[in-house]
Amino acid sequence: MSVAALQARSLLTVVTVALLSPLANSIRFEIRRNASEPGPGQSAIPVTCQSVECVSLAAQMASYMNTSADPCEDFYNYACGNFPSMVRYDPVRASAGMSFKDGDLLFEDRMSLMSDGLERNIYELLVLDRVASSPDQDISDLFNFTRLFYRSCRQWVHTRSGGGFGQPSASLNAANSASFFAGVLDHLNETLWTLCNEEVAMETVLATLVKTGGSGMLGVTLPRQFATNVIENDDFNLTQTARAVVSIDRLSLFLRGSAELERNAFFREWLDFLTERKLGAPLLDFGSLVGNASRPRFQRIIKRIEKSLNDNSLYGPGGCTVPERYSFGLDSGAKYNVSELDELSACVAAAKGGVPFSWSRFFDELLQSPVDRSALVQLPNIKEVINFVNDIKSRPVFAKSNDSSASLLSDDAAFLVFDWLLSFRSFFPPDLQNLKSGRTQVARDIEGDGVASCMLWTKTLLQPILERMYQTAYHQQDFSDVNELVKLIKEAAIAGVRGQSWITPSAKVAIEKKIRAAKETIGLDKISAAEFKAFYAPTLEEFRAVDLRPSNLDRKFGTLFSLALCAYAHKNFDVMSSLSPVTLFMEISPLVVNAFNWIERNQIIFPMAILAPPYYHPSYPPHINLGSIGYVIGHEIGHSFDNTGHQIDQPGAIGHFWDNETEANYLDRMECVRSRYGDYRLYPGGPVHLSNSTLGNDIADIIGIQAAVGALKLLKSRRQGRGRLLPRLPNLPASLSPEQQLFIQAAQSWCFKSESHILDRIYQGWPSHSPHHLRVRGVAENSPEFAEAFKCRRGKPMNPAKKCIFW
Repeated sequence: MSVAALQARSLLTVVTVALLSPLANSIRFEIRRNASEPGPGQSAIPVTCQSVECVSLAAQMASYMNTSADPCEDFYNYACGNFPSMVRYDPVRASAGMSFKDGDLLFEDRMSLMSDGLERNIYELLVLDRVASSPDQDISDLFNFTRLFYRSCRQWVHTRSGGGFGQPSASLNAANSASFFAGVLDHLNETLWTLCNEEVAMETVLATLVKTGGSGMLGVTLPRQFATNVIENDDFNLTQTARAVVSIDRLSLFLRGSAELERNAFFREWLDFLTERKLGAPLLDFGSLVGNASRPRFQRIIKRIEKSLNDNSLYGPGGCTVPERYSFGLDSGAKYNVSELDELSACVAAAKGGVPFSWSRFFDELLQSPVDRSALVQLPNIKEVINFVNDIKSRPVFAKSNDSSASLLSDDAAFLVFDWLLSFRSFFPPDLQNLKSGRTQVARDIEGDGVASCMLWTKTLLQPILERMYQTAYHQQDFSDVNELVKLIKEAAIAGVRGQSWITPSAKVAIEKKIRAAKETIGLDKISAAEFKAFYAPTLEEFRAVDLRPSNLDRKFGTLFSLALCAYAHKNFDVMSSLSPVTLFMEISPLVVNAFNWIERNQIIFPMAILAPPYYHPSYPPHINLGSIGYVIGHEIGHSFDNTGHQIDQPGAIGHFWDNETEANYLDRMECVRSRYGDYRLYPGGPVHLSNSTLGNDIADIIGIQAAVGALKLLKSRRQGRGRLLPRLPNLPASLSPEQQLFIQAAQSWCFKSESHILDRIYQGWPSHSPHHLRVRGVAENSPEFAEAFKCRRGKPMNPAKKCIFW
C-alpha cells in the first residue's frame, strides 16, 4: 500500500503500481499499414504500432520473457524469467532499505524501476529550466520559484556539509544555520512588526505562528473527514463535520517537567545561538525583536504554563460549571462548536477575572476569512487547550523598550516565537541538533548531499506547482481515453456479473448499481490557471521581492523555505474555510505511482504518474493497455467487492447490500481464495504464504484480470464487426495472440528480483499484498481465459480443476 498505506487501509484500499519510463517530450506516433481500411467483403489486415513508446515496450516485454519456460507450468517464469538477469540491485536503495544490523535490502522490481523513472523526471524539472515553461509570466515565475527553492536547499546543504571536503568548522556551521533562521525570522518579523502599532491580540499572534507553518505548542490540523467532505462537495455535511482539530503538544520539549528543563544544557545553547550572543555578532534579528528575553524568564514562563495545563480549579466549584458536553476526558472524536467555545472561554476566564480568549477571532485570523460561527471544532485535550489559551491571553503582546521609542515583543510572546523556531530543529548546527523532544518536525532530517531531503521538501510543500510543471512537461493530454477505458472495464465487469449463476437476480441488480455508481478521479486537480494564480498570488508577490542571485542562493534558503511553508499551510487552511480550489489530490498526490479505491466513497482514483509507459500510452494497442492500466482499473473496482468492500453498499454505509444466499456463495469463493493462496510458499522449501492479510488484494486481482479480459472480448467483437483487427506491437512473435499479450503485460507488472531471506523479512509480517510471483500465479490459475489463451490442459499447474471465480 502507499500514502502510509493511506492510514494502513483505514479508508483506502490500495494497489501499488508504478512508472518505468517517462513520456517522451515529443511523441512520434506512426502506424504502419499494409493496406487501406477494408471495405465490404474485404479481409482486415492488422496494423503495427511504430511509436517510440510501442517499440520500447515491445523490446522490454521480450527481454523480460523466458520463452523456454512452459507458461502452463509456471507462467511467472515464462513472463518474467529473464528479469533477474536484466536488472541489477541498486546499492543506494539496498543500503537505505534496512538497518545495518539486518543487512542490505536486496530486492528490486518493476515498481522500483518505475519509481526511478518518476524521480528522474522530477529531478530534471527542478534542475533544468527548459523542461517545463509557460507563456503566462505568473505561472512561469511560480515554476522558477519551485526550481530555486530546490536549488537553494541543495546549496545550503552543500555548504553545511563542507562542500564535500571534510567537516566544516563550527563557525561555518553556525553561520550556515544562522542564515536559514534569519530568513525564516525575516518573514515572520514582517508579519509581526506590521502589527506593532495596532492593538494586537494574543489570538492574532498565535494565529500568525500557526499559519506560517511551524509546529508550536498550540497545534491546528485539518480533520480528515472535513477534508473529504470538502473534496466531495458534500455541502450538506459540512455543518455536521469538525472543521479543525485544536490541541496542545504534550510532547513539547518544554512540557516534560521543570526539573528536566533545569538540567537541559541545550536550552541555554539554543537561546544563545538564536540571539548570537556566543558569536558576538547579531546575525539574527531575534535579539532585537524580543528585547530582554532570557533563559530565566523563559523558564518561569514554562513553569507557569506547565502548571496552568494541569490546573483543575477552573473545573470545580471555585470556577464555573462546565456543561457536561465539555467535560474533560471525552474521546478525541468529540466535536465542539466554535461560538459555544467562546462562551466557555468567557466562563472559565471570568473565574480568574481575565479577558476571554476569542476562538472566533483566532479562526478569523488563521483562515483569513470570517469563520462560520456554527462550525465545529475537535479538542482532544480540551482542558489543556482552554487553560493554555486563557493563560496566554492574560499576558501582553508587546512591552516598551527602555527608551520607550519602540515596541518589543513581551517575554510571553517572545517565548511563543522561540518555541515555534525550535520546530525547525533539522536546521540547527549539528552540535545543537540533539533535541530530546517528541515534537513533530517541520521537515525530515537532512541526509547525505540533500538530494532526497530537498526533493521531498519540494514535493511536499510545493506539490500543486510541481504537479503543474510535471503535467506541462509530460502529460499534456486530457486523459479522456482513460475515462473511456474505465467505462469499458465497468461494462465488462457488469457483463461478468450477469453471467454468474451463484448470484441471485436481486443481488446482480445491486452489484451492477454499485459498479455504475463508482466515481472515477483521473489525472490531477482540475484547477484553472486563474484559480491557480489567485491561490499563489501572495507567495508570488513575496518571492519577487527576494534578492536571488547564484552567489547568495544558499543564504536565501530560509526565506524561500518560509514562503513555501506558508503556502503549504495556506492550502490546508483554505480547505478549512471552504475556499480552496484544491480537490482530491490535495490528499493524494498525483505524483505517486499508485491507484486507489476509496471504499467508503465508492471512488476509484488514478493519479497522473501511473498514466504513463509502461502502464499506459495512447498509442499502445488496446489489449496492451487493458493488460496493464485496464487490469489496475479492474483491480480497483474489485476492491469494492473484496472481503471488506462487499460489506459496504453504494453510498458507503456498512451492511450487506445483497441477499443471504448470494452472501453464502460469496463466502465460499472468498474461502477458496484464502485456502489457495495459503497453500503457496514464498519460495521452494520456504514458509507458507500468510494469505489472511492479503485476502482483499488477492480477490481484487482475480476480479480485476477477469474484467480486463472481458473488456478485450467486448472490444474485439465491436472492432471485428466493423472489419478492423487490433493493432500489434512490433517485433513480438506473430504467434502471440492479443489475449496472450494481455496476460504477459499483466504479469510483467510484478517482475522482481530478490534473495530468499529478504522475502522472509518482507512477507512474514502482515503484508497487504501477496509476493509478486504469487500474484501472477494466482491470477493465472483462477482465470479460465488464461487456460484457453495458452491452451493449457486441465490439471496442468496453471489450469487446476477448481478455480476461485467471482465474475
